[in-house]
Amino acid sequence: MSERLHRLYAVVRADFFIRLRRPSTAVVFVLLSILPYLWIPAPSTGRALIVIEDQRALYTSATIGMATALLATIFIGLAGFYVISNALRRDVLTRCGYVVASTTMRGSEYIVGKFAGNVVFLTVFTLGFMATAMAMVLVRGEGPLQPFVFAGQYLLLLPPVISFVSAIAILFECTPVLRSKFGDVLYFFVWVSVVGGATAAMEQGLGQNWANYFDLSGMGLLLAQMKGYYHTTSLSIGATNFDAAKGTLDFQGLRFGVEWVFPRIVATLLPLSFLAVARVFFHRFDPARVRAVPDEKSRRSWLGRLNLMSKPIARLFVRAGNALVSVTSGASFVRSAATDAIATIAAFPFTSIAMIGFAIAAIAQSNPKTLLGGVMPIAFAGCAIVIADIASREKRAATSALVFATPGLRTKFVWWKFASSLLVALAFLGVPLLRAITMQPSSVIALLTGIVFLTAASTALGIISSNPKTFIVGFLTFWYIAIQDKGHTPSLDFAGWFSVATPVVLAGYAAAGLALLIVAEVVHRAELRRRW
Repeated sequence: MSERLHRLYAVVRADFFIRLRRPSTAVVFVLLSILPYLWIPAPSTGRALIVIEDQRALYTSATIGMATALLATIFIGLAGFYVISNALRRDVLTRCGYVVASTTMRGSEYIVGKFAGNVVFLTVFTLGFMATAMAMVLVRGEGPLQPFVFAGQYLLLLPPVISFVSAIAILFECTPVLRSKFGDVLYFFVWVSVVGGATAAMEQGLGQNWANYFDLSGMGLLLAQMKGYYHTTSLSIGATNFDAAKGTLDFQGLRFGVEWVFPRIVATLLPLSFLAVARVFFHRFDPARVRAVPDEKSRRSWLGRLNLMSKPIARLFVRAGNALVSVTSGASFVRSAATDAIATIAAFPFTSIAMIGFAIAAIAQSNPKTLLGGVMPIAFAGCAIVIADIASREKRAATSALVFATPGLRTKFVWWKFASSLLVALAFLGVPLLRAITMQPSSVIALLTGIVFLTAASTALGIISSNPKTFIVGFLTFWYIAIQDKGHTPSLDFAGWFSVATPVVLAGYAAAGLALLIVAEVVHRAELRRRW
């Protein structure tokens, strides 16, 4: 038993320190530490952190602790998965996994160790965030700092989501289909569905015997306690206007009790079942399974089979693209960007089928509102998935040196990748864009602004983070908020889907895209000086 614990400790310790030493970890932690300051407005602004029936809750340890803990659950549920979902892949690339496979460590021990490493990393991250949130009690608090009250809110809310994210990340990495880009996208919708479904069921009084056991975010718990103790569901969290005439409310935070704590314990333990499924698919670094050639892997996965089936159509797009490139003989930069764009379609043949599908869907629409508000958002999401790894694939494939040997691309890499992503986006959205322009000409500026912002964000985040997951989670989160808003907030209508974006809003998104590219250029040049 002591040997097993020693091996488990070794895996957890190595995983934790490898992640802790990454510069990206420090960047994410700094950004996360800034959130409490932005999340907690000063009451003098006319807005408050928690508003119940238009009444402001006093800034006590219970209030700030509960609100920031809820923010942490959302952040860990969305971004946490993409931060930790590379534990097995890293061991494959560094060949450490093959060393592990040569020892007496069992596959189940390795999986449990990786799960524990995920839990420890996310827990330490959460404790750091909690410490910065406690500081806000000293800055804007209206009561004394009560560390145990503060920590109690985190203890009640965070364990289920940390356990869920840590376990499902291992499951996705062990399952062949789910460890691809498809899995990155699928996880976002799994998270939204699980959290939204459990919360909606508890809010409407459905599934009273089971919904609270699947309440990962704690939103259902919060709504249930609000209904039980305050007899209301009118609750707003985060920079909400309040009625000063109604005075203040001494909010006690989430309360402990067997009826509340037991479901949280069960919700924490249920995700452990994912580890048993992960063990079934775990390859244990078998060279015959890990280092399979692409053609062999593609035949085994249904996504790969779709790509194989799509190759004849993709070849037509590639030939047409090559024919267009051949007429740009005098513009080497444009030729390079177009060649890179064609390579993207050739590498993922199913992209051509998606382009045809969205083109047919756009042509079939006769109502501009249905086209802009229905087809366009889904087409933008599909386009985002396609272009997500364009800016980072050379670094991930260790072919940067080969690309930099091409004249001009070393210094113009950011703009080359932006041009390549923009060409892919225009090809992907070309027919829907033309259809929208013919049906509603006033939408052209908004749609083009949205495409430019989309490609600029994918390029910048890909270069800065060297990981397509950063852009995928960021854009899908923003995309989900925008479509749920349905045009009520003009500042979210970045591509004019709901025809409410003002010229100022569009100019802001264009400026944001340019700013992202400038930051990416600064990061790229700094890396060139350091490594090249």
